[in-house]
Amino acid sequence: MTTVTGPISAQPVAAAPAPIRRVREVPVFRNRFGTLYNDDVVAPSGAAGQYLRWQWHKEGAVVIPVGPAGYAFVTSYRYPIQAASLEFPRGAGEDKESLAAAAARELREETGLVCESLESLGVIHADTGILAAPVHVYVAEVDVAAAEEARPEAMESLTEPVWVTPEELPQWLAHGRITCGITLAALALLQARRPYTVS
Repeated sequence: MTTVTGPISAQPVAAAPAPIRRVREVPVFRNRFGTLYNDDVVAPSGAAGQYLRWQWHKEGAVVIPVGPAGYAFVTSYRYPIQAASLEFPRGAGEDKESLAAAAARELREETGLVCESLESLGVIHADTGILAAPVHVYVAEVDVAAAEEARPEAMESLTEPVWVTPEELPQWLAHGRITCGITLAALALLQARRPYTVS
């Protein structure tokens, strides 16, 4: 077991594991959003096999809306899990659209909230076991008074924004009210940049 102590800048760089080598790229399904591959690969052990991966055509963006009432989430019905999920607004860029512009657009479409300022927090990989494209995380200060009617896409099923204060958030997390991996990872980046404290 490796124990890490002290500042990050003083830590030695860990050795990288040997790569799993792609022998042949094998597309098995494609639509307007991305391509599913079942590639032929060789593991470091020499064993041959297949590895499934989904490649989005565009990189993703997730946005954390912040206002006087705290953080805004949307409840989205997610077909793969056949259940509602409390999440931050997210989506992908359109043709020639910057990721920052995509984040602001998705925010407005899914919540009706208007972005006053936008800050990049970093990049996450939602599921490194199958998803190839990164997701860029943004935090947006929003003007609640300027909110409009949400205009989600035809295949989306969403509710109005749910506001959670920084003080309430730890309890929501502890009780499993937020389980979306992208949202949880975005919250971790937000906490690293803007730590909240509960009195």
